[in-house]
Amino acid sequence: MPIRKITSSPKVLAVSLILAIALLMFLGSISYKQIVQLGQSADMVSHTLEVDMEINQLFSYYAQMQSTELKNLLSQDTLGISSYENYKPQVQESFQKLRKLTQDNSVHQKILLSVQSWQDSLYNSLKIIANIPFQKTNYSSSDREKITKVSKSITQLNLLRNQMYQEKQIQLAKRKEEYRSQILFTPLMTLLLGMFALFIFIISFLQINSQRKKTVTAEKFLQNILSSTDNIISYFLPIYNTSGEIKDFTIVFTNEKIESVLGRKSDQIEQRKMSELVPVNFENGIFDELSKVIAEGGTRKFEKHFQYNGHEFWFRTTAVKMEDGVLTTSIDTTSEREFTRNLKDLNQQLEKQNHNLIETKSFLNNILESTSNTVSHLITERDSNGKIIDFKYLFTNTESENLTGKQVDEVIGKSISKIYPFVHETGLYDLMVKCANNGTIETHETEYPLKEKRVWVHTTINKLNDGITLTSYDSTQVINTKQRLLELNEQLTVQNSILNDAEAVAKIGSYRWNIETQEATMSDNFFRLLDCEPNEFKPAPENYRPFVHPKDLMVYDEKLNLALEKKIITNFTYRIITKKGKVKHLQNTGHFLKTEFIGVVKDITKELKNEQKLKDKNLELKRTNSELESFNRVASHDLQEPLRKIQMFISRIMDSNSSNFTEQQAQYIDKVKSSANRMQTLIKYLLSYSRLSKKKKDFLQVDLNLVMEKVQEDLEAPIRESGVEFVLGDLPEVKGVPFQLEQLFSNLISNSIKYHSILDTPKIEIACKKMQRTSIPDDFHKKAKEYYCISVKDNGIGFEQANANKIFELFQRLHQKNEYSGTGIGLAICKKIVEKHKGHIVAYGQVNKGATFYIYLPV
Repeated sequence: MPIRKITSSPKVLAVSLILAIALLMFLGSISYKQIVQLGQSADMVSHTLEVDMEINQLFSYYAQMQSTELKNLLSQDTLGISSYENYKPQVQESFQKLRKLTQDNSVHQKILLSVQSWQDSLYNSLKIIANIPFQKTNYSSSDREKITKVSKSITQLNLLRNQMYQEKQIQLAKRKEEYRSQILFTPLMTLLLGMFALFIFIISFLQINSQRKKTVTAEKFLQNILSSTDNIISYFLPIYNTSGEIKDFTIVFTNEKIESVLGRKSDQIEQRKMSELVPVNFENGIFDELSKVIAEGGTRKFEKHFQYNGHEFWFRTTAVKMEDGVLTTSIDTTSEREFTRNLKDLNQQLEKQNHNLIETKSFLNNILESTSNTVSHLITERDSNGKIIDFKYLFTNTESENLTGKQVDEVIGKSISKIYPFVHETGLYDLMVKCANNGTIETHETEYPLKEKRVWVHTTINKLNDGITLTSYDSTQVINTKQRLLELNEQLTVQNSILNDAEAVAKIGSYRWNIETQEATMSDNFFRLLDCEPNEFKPAPENYRPFVHPKDLMVYDEKLNLALEKKIITNFTYRIITKKGKVKHLQNTGHFLKTEFIGVVKDITKELKNEQKLKDKNLELKRTNSELESFNRVASHDLQEPLRKIQMFISRIMDSNSSNFTEQQAQYIDKVKSSANRMQTLIKYLLSYSRLSKKKKDFLQVDLNLVMEKVQEDLEAPIRESGVEFVLGDLPEVKGVPFQLEQLFSNLISNSIKYHSILDTPKIEIACKKMQRTSIPDDFHKKAKEYYCISVKDNGIGFEQANANKIFELFQRLHQKNEYSGTGIGLAICKKIVEKHKGHIVAYGQVNKGATFYIYLPV
């Protein structure tokens, strides 16, 4: 309802009485009802506004507590006192008053419980901020978190304040609805009451007068509330144009707080148009917001920027439609905005300072952690008389873990006497006390028991404030090096004598020649290579030159001049004539170091003779190979030709005269035929074996599955005759010579068929898997990282495992030729084919249980 004067003058009451008599009981009863409802509404509005005022009062205290405390922190006021403590009595009083005012509202009471909880949290946060040292210029993440906790508490309290506002608006809307429902009395009640008009009039007059007094009291109370609140409360009535659209608002009422903004009293503002007094509201959107409240009828909340007479304000406004106008409650949030902006600037400043601090800290940490020295800082621990009783670790870098074996967190915050009690025995502790008291730089080096061994440590001690800094490094290697140098000097004499003996055994000699001083030295054995006694002549190029063979002098002089010009000694061989007239071949090796030529000569006379012998043997081997090739030609043509004739004539004899042969003659003829066939097979296999020795460059990608198909086609007759069963796995592609791989598997499968079991159904299983060379159990030279392991397994007669290597030798057979046919060359050919393919073949067998051949071929 609009807030205006409710008090009626006596004339108004008299007129009302006359009208009541004239209109009888109807107007009298209606007037009475309206006045009663008006009084109740005034009380309700008064109570609601009092609650509103107390809510604003309480939460303004919270904002003032926050802003005052943070102002002290931002201005670094070292004399500042925790101002929030001054507000606590006022806050408590306001809180209790608000609790009493809302005791009939369970929602408000519940919200106040949360307010009390966040109020305690705000107290604690402000108390923590008050304890932050004012002289700090940089705030740590912990300090910023404390400041953030204050903002979080204020934010939560503001949210609770909004909830209370919302509940207040809901309650006000309900009361308005109740008011509207109560004024709708039925006409029947009016007719009944008309019979008692006079009586009701008298009673009504008395009641009106009583209600008038109450209303005057409520109005005064309401005016006191409106004048004391910090909020601007206004009521606006819309002004419509001819089209029914809102074109302006009339300021019907506003409280005295408006004077602090517009500089005018409320009675100078009321009943004036908004466009005349504050035209800026048409620019900043306030007019539009109020128009929406009239059009939509709901409650709107908005925050707008307001400028007037050169001053700027920010207001957070709650606008609600009341009767034909709009009731607004505006809170000045300018200081809150400034505080938020200042807080943002402070956060940016803190972030910048923190970033600089982190960079500085990272730079120092990088220096300390990258050094190979152990750097530690310790603070003194003193007794009541100021005497040093110990040192406590404040910092140590990670390099100390490598030196001492102790983790950093095991050391920080603990006394050196507890961590390393032996510092008292070594004298380091006394030097630390001396440095801390006098400020002198001290150094110390001794041996310590660290990481279960003795370690020499060199330490430098520097004073820093009321503590000391220790810079240490492991000097064990330096100490051991010094000791080692002493030992090496002692051993040098022994080694020189050993070196002389070694030169004699190896037939070498050494020399040094300084081209600047022209001084030279020769080892004792160098003299002996010349058949001279040690130091028999002065070492020098001109004294050595007569020993050089006359035919090699030109080469010797050329190499010597090249060495002098380019400071390079090339390896070369030349001859010398010793003092006893012997000719020796010497090999010279050396290099130029600073200003000296350092070199070694070796007597290679014997090696040259051996080399010549090797060349002679190579020539002999070539002749042998040539003879073998001639044999191959003879075996392939000359030997086979008479063999073919023998077979041809035997065949003719058998065809023409077989019926005239006696039984014994027929046997002789069969033996001759069998021997001729066996000899032909033997020659064929010998040729195959010898041809495998030739290098083959025609390696191709060979699919072993196709190879197995070809082998099965070639061996179709024996496979059908023996009834052998094949179990074939998936075989890979390998690099190889196709016809050799066919021969490999043909020989293996022929063997399995030949030596099949007569008790069981013959069976041959062929499988493959890829293996890493490290997982192959068989011992052979493995060049490839991975190999295909191809297994050929049968269930034949097998063999003794002791003969596993023998079966791959040339002409080796485990059975008599009358038991099983064969030449003893087939498996030798298999082995040679696998080796030519950089692989390995091995056999495993058991008598009467079969045999398995494993072939390893590189992937």
